[in-house]
Amino acid sequence: MRGPVAYTDGSCLGNPGPGGWGIRLLYPDGLVEEFGAAVKQTTNNQMELQAAMAALEHLELQPHVTVYTDSRYVIDGLTKWLPNWQRRGWTTAAGAAVKNRALWQKLARLATPRVSWKHVRGHSGNPNNERVDDIARAFASGCVPHLFRGRLGEPGDPVPTEVTQQAAVQARRVTSVPQSSTFSKPRYVSIIRGDVAIDDSWAACESRVRGVSGARYKKIRTAEELAAFCAKHGVESP
Repeated sequence: MRGPVAYTDGSCLGNPGPGGWGIRLLYPDGLVEEFGAAVKQTTNNQMELQAAMAALEHLELQPHVTVYTDSRYVIDGLTKWLPNWQRRGWTTAAGAAVKNRALWQKLARLATPRVSWKHVRGHSGNPNNERVDDIARAFASGCVPHLFRGRLGEPGDPVPTEVTQQAAVQARRVTSVPQSSTFSKPRYVSIIRGDVAIDDSWAACESRVRGVSGARYKKIRTAEELAAFCAKHGVESP
């Protein structure tokens, strides 16, 4: 492990509604720290951004950091959308103000070249990702979960040592978000009140849009399809 590894996740009930975020920090010496918090009124995207910011704030003095998130909103925003937003004065291609601007500006200041961003599929069995999802959902639900701080695998660690080691091997196989215009497999884009989300599975997308008035969603295979869908609904294209 070159430096600390952070797993981050955000959750929101209702979107907008009560939310929470959770992070799990794994240090090279075996130390594990978990953090999280609740927010009374927020959105899922805001919680994803807040989780990433919290991780980088805790690791601000570390020379190398790897952040794993299941949020393409966060990764694509930093690696694809941000330069265009800044160039256009924080407006979208349609001329609308960028949502969550203050959060994006703060995250951009923290996301220096020392930080490597990796995408991990949500709900795919990665134990550390599942753990931060549990933390975020607990806070969003009004509960206060136990947050572990101690040595990796010691009694009380919610993620067993052997499972964490397996997850580390799996994580090294996870690559950064591909830059080619054709995705390796179909994705599902949704727009809820102007917020764009991209999921790897229909089940994840369905759980996001079900029962939400005015939600728009579509199965996409290329970046061009994604851009066209977003343009049709007047939001920034990932």
